[in-house]
Amino acid sequence: MPLVLTIALVAVGLAGLLPLLQSSQTTTTGHNIGELERQRNDWEARTHELEAEIASLAALDRIEEEAHQRLGMEAPERTLYLTVDVASPESQPIPDRFLPPKKQESAEADQSWWQSLLDLLPFP
Repeated sequence: MPLVLTIALVAVGLAGLLPLLQSSQTTTTGHNIGELERQRNDWEARTHELEAEIASLAALDRIEEEAHQRLGMEAPERTLYLTVDVASPESQPIPDRFLPPKKQESAEADQSWWQSLLDLLPFP
């Protein structure tokens, strides 16, 4: 009988510790989530700062000032226009994959929707 009573008291004691362990783990997880959210907010703020810096660096006035001061560039005194008396080449200098798609032939355009659907079927 004393052995059963001792086992029962140990079981009750362990059962009493279970909610404590669960709440402790929940509290730790909540703290970790809060820390990760704070880090995410810090990174988002840094991203916005960098986007603003990029926007300021891309301003035309700033680029002109940097070209003048750091690179010693000056605005041109006059603009030259050249006339070329040679016709442009007949071929496309741009690969076909970069051109807009060609229009379909008129025979395909005249097909109704159900004829197009039948063409997709694997019948001979």
